[in-house]
Amino acid sequence: MRLGKYWLKIMGVVYIDLLIIINLYITFFLIKATSVFLHRQITTKRVLLGALVGGASSLIILLPPLLFLFNALIKIVVGSIIVLIAFGYKTGYEYMKNSLIFIIINVVFAGFTLMLCFFASPLGMTHNNGIVYFNISFTVLIITTISAYVLIRLLRYAIDARSAGDRTFTITFTRSGKTVTLSALADTGNMLTDYFSGLPVIICPPLLSDLVMSDNNNAIPPRLLPYNTISSSGLIPVYKADEIIIKSDNMPDKSVKALIGISENDAPAIFNPKLLI
Repeated sequence: MRLGKYWLKIMGVVYIDLLIIINLYITFFLIKATSVFLHRQITTKRVLLGALVGGASSLIILLPPLLFLFNALIKIVVGSIIVLIAFGYKTGYEYMKNSLIFIIINVVFAGFTLMLCFFASPLGMTHNNGIVYFNISFTVLIITTISAYVLIRLLRYAIDARSAGDRTFTITFTRSGKTVTLSALADTGNMLTDYFSGLPVIICPPLLSDLVMSDNNNAIPPRLLPYNTISSSGLIPVYKADEIIIKSDNMPDKSVKALIGISENDAPAIFNPKLLI
């Protein structure tokens, strides 16, 4: 049962409950997409609170068409509030960067929406004051936004894969109260994945043996995982860490879920860039 409807001469019937829910859902997607580009892990509570602001702000669609500058000002204020709620405030630079990425993703989504409206003209799709209203099934909406989110993650992965070779990384491993930090390289060639858990494996030098053996008699025996390279093949022992954090300049520390694989080569640790997503 619809909560109510509003008639706009230039648009037709807009159901208020559907309007808020759709824009809440879209804002949720936009915040998650922004977190992917920023390599930021944020709680679901923060995402939902930010999405609620976006859903409530959609009511400006019911107003007469606003002047461009006034409408843009409202969008900037609302967007700033959403970013503040979702990502918090640490420094002015970081806040501005978060806001800029959020605005860019909004612009891309708005462009996609206008293209859809121009070419497909879906039934019941209208927009006013920068707000979009779809009178379509939630199934179609969910499939569309999930597809767009997957594409954004793939784009982020492609960008990271291209730039990872030019960046310097360190990885901090913690196990049984002991911590070791190693230099690391991002390499898409490391596709090693544990068959049972599905977790990627970070290839590490023998130096890390001190860490994985630190719990002595209480240690869980390693799992032997088959591997193949251009020059060799065999079995590599893999271990579980309590915490793994990847660090680099110009990106927040990234806590990842992965396993430790101990190689026989004294080389930097090697991880797949997909861990940065």
